[in-house]
Amino acid sequence: MTTGTVRTEAAEIVAEVARRLADPAAVARITEGAVDRFPDGSTPATWHPAALNEGCLGIALLHAELGDRPSAHAYLARGTKAAMPGQGSLFAGLPAVVFATRAAVTRPGDYASLLGRAEPAVRAAADERAREEIDRITAGRPGTAFAAYDVVQGLTGLGRLLLGTGHAEPAVRYLIALTEPVEVGGARVPGWWVAHAPLKNTPDGEGHFNLGLAHGVAGPLALLAVAHRDGLRLPGQEAAIERIVTWLLEWLHEGSWPSVVGFHRQLRGPDGSTRPDRPSWCYGAPGIARALQLAGLALDRPSWRETAASVLRRALARPWDEWDMIDAGLCHGWAGMLHMTRLIAADDDAGDLRDAVDGLARRVVGCFDPEAPFGFRYAAGAGAAVAPDRAGFLEGAAGIALALHGYANDGPANTGWDTALLLN
Repeated sequence: MTTGTVRTEAAEIVAEVARRLADPAAVARITEGAVDRFPDGSTPATWHPAALNEGCLGIALLHAELGDRPSAHAYLARGTKAAMPGQGSLFAGLPAVVFATRAAVTRPGDYASLLGRAEPAVRAAADERAREEIDRITAGRPGTAFAAYDVVQGLTGLGRLLLGTGHAEPAVRYLIALTEPVEVGGARVPGWWVAHAPLKNTPDGEGHFNLGLAHGVAGPLALLAVAHRDGLRLPGQEAAIERIVTWLLEWLHEGSWPSVVGFHRQLRGPDGSTRPDRPSWCYGAPGIARALQLAGLALDRPSWRETAASVLRRALARPWDEWDMIDAGLCHGWAGMLHMTRLIAADDDAGDLRDAVDGLARRVVGCFDPEAPFGFRYAAGAGAAVAPDRAGFLEGAAGIALALHGYANDGPANTGWDTALLLN
């Protein structure tokens, strides 16, 4: 199957998914009330209208990227109506509304009233959170949390949202401070030590250091790098980038990083015991490699860029059927791997990586299921019984279609939808 044939098939699937996601009411009849069932007995709902992940706002991104203004508006209206007052995050609530609304703007004045009300509220909430965290650091209280700093819930995601408006400085200043070493139990450790466990509903234990792009220090690294490239350069920013990269490279072993490093493991130091993981956006070598590449581009460090490309090559060299890839989604599936490989290949000008992009696109195309309501089905391991019919961004059909659309057109996103993943 030639590149042209795969791109044509990808474009056809994108059009079909968009058609199936055209009616918000029809989508809601399938998604509302869906729950996941986990081994610990919890049954969280999967659909939240005012969310990017599995909600109206994530689907609005797809229609906006495709230039379907009426469909994008229909989803935005539903998502905005459901947004609750409060701080929110890039992936839920008012900040998510702002992100999706900006993506839908096609001419000056579009959504000016909504953005004029929402953006100041988002800035104020982000600034307050940054002040609280800087006060914590200044007071010498170690231990951050995902909700404070990460991409999905914290100030890395909010900072990326605010970067294009000239109001990201408080978030960036906080992330710089977060990289300063702290003292925990008499030991000096990196300031991004997370006091809670990596997974919900599990004992906090000794806390950990998280490496993933979604919840780990790779997210702040990506934002610090992108901000630097965009001209936001604060005192200590380059040193902060250096600290994160140095630590990440210490834990790199044979092309792989651990997902997390426990407190006592950090004290012992790298031991070469890391095993290859599933290559993914949320946790995995490709997401971290993209953050490393962005840092190399920002500070003009060819060796960092070379390491990032080498890590991706090692992942691609492993038998793909051994990747433990069980769905096509952006978060930890084939579409995420497709999009990250395409971006890294483009910025590295690497022909061999571009060759792999076609193969990854074939994998995504091969996951299309005409019998599924939205064209793709979601799956999970570890004994979880998940709702398979997901329409949204991170785990659902809209995100998969966005990655396929980028591949089919072989160009940057018109709406900047992948900035929500800190990939650009």
